[in-house]
Amino acid sequence: MLNKKTIAIPLGTLLVATALSACGSDNKDNAGAASPSASASASASDAAASPSASAGASASPSSSLPEKPAELTIWPDDNADKVDVLKAMAKKYTDKTGIKIVIKPVAMNDQPDVLALDGPAGKGPDLFYQPGIGALVVKGLVQPLKASQEVLDTYTAESLDALSQAGTLYGLPAVTETYALFYNKKLVTEVPKTIADLEKIMQDQTDAKKQKYGFLFEGTNFYYAWAFMGGNDGYIFKPDGNGGYDTKDIGFNKEGAVKGARLIQSWFQKGYMPKDVNGDIVGGLFTQGNVGAVINGPWAIQDYKKQLGDNVAVAPLPTLENGKNPTSFIGVKGWMLSKYAKNPEWAADFAAFLTNGENALDYFKQTGEVPPVKTVLNNPELTNDPLVSGFSQQIQYGMPFPTVPELDTVWDPMANALKFIAGGKDVQASMDDAVKQIEDKIKMSGAK
Repeated sequence: MLNKKTIAIPLGTLLVATALSACGSDNKDNAGAASPSASASASASDAAASPSASAGASASPSSSLPEKPAELTIWPDDNADKVDVLKAMAKKYTDKTGIKIVIKPVAMNDQPDVLALDGPAGKGPDLFYQPGIGALVVKGLVQPLKASQEVLDTYTAESLDALSQAGTLYGLPAVTETYALFYNKKLVTEVPKTIADLEKIMQDQTDAKKQKYGFLFEGTNFYYAWAFMGGNDGYIFKPDGNGGYDTKDIGFNKEGAVKGARLIQSWFQKGYMPKDVNGDIVGGLFTQGNVGAVINGPWAIQDYKKQLGDNVAVAPLPTLENGKNPTSFIGVKGWMLSKYAKNPEWAADFAAFLTNGENALDYFKQTGEVPPVKTVLNNPELTNDPLVSGFSQQIQYGMPFPTVPELDTVWDPMANALKFIAGGKDVQASMDDAVKQIEDKIKMSGAK
């Protein structure tokens, strides 16, 4: 995901090329199966452009689209600013096609549970917004999305893989992201290249009584904490050597992950981070100028720039004691085709419209979030942005989420374990407990 290179690598090159190589050894669930571009694409004879194709590509060719529905319903995440951007795009689509777009914001993490109830009752969306495929297939919440090869070729391969399972595509990618090190140039004059450098900043600048810290991150949030576990050769589920994972072999209580968790615990024990640290504390103190460096994702760029101006900068995560880079998660958020969509072809067409070159670039300009659309990734507005290029350096050291439904069993047990670890409980015992909970959850889910 991140590292310490003095020369910025172009974001487009990294996301399209180096991220591919970074993902190649980890994201193996679809290896040996038909690729999404092959299994989800429409036939060549259907390659005509649809009415919605403002950037030259559409999900479903007009010759294969059924009669237009009166409306489509989408569930975006409940972020007001981003919803406003989507409303403007929806209006453009309505002007082109005459199809009304009903936008019902639902918190992204709540959408699967809400859809499981609302879908069968006929109140579900045509499209909903999710961070990868996860257990959506197992839960019966999605259906295969068909798109022309022209459309599929606009996205990076790994972003399509993230929304696929067993070679079948269920959505179109909208945003790709990892996290990196934001720092305040007023407080941190030299980029920390190693964990030792970062700990020196913590030691010199931390005064908890005055709520001043050298470095903060959500240490009890597994999403962020994983980077230090993975960088110490930890694993979530053991790769099985055949392009998948052995979900019976859980790595959190093995040497690598435990070492990473002990590093995080040491920062709490030394008073470098408050035990109740959360996203609000991290962001609030950083934008107030009270923290030298924090870990966050590109979604924070606009807010940080608004508060800190040119003093905010981005760098890869510092290398660990073993000389390796922390392995931040690479996430892909996208528009998933609901199992309950009454008009799947037109829903797919609208998903392609929302994520085409023109709209994807506009979305980046207004939100700071990076789309995995090749033409946008190579656009100078991204490649020449030093904040974005900081993430592009980190992404080459990252790893995608394992695209197995068992990943859903990980989050709560690891959140609990990290809270215990932050509070001083024995790391090995906490991780042993987490693994036992994950194993029990997997058994309860009926997985073999």
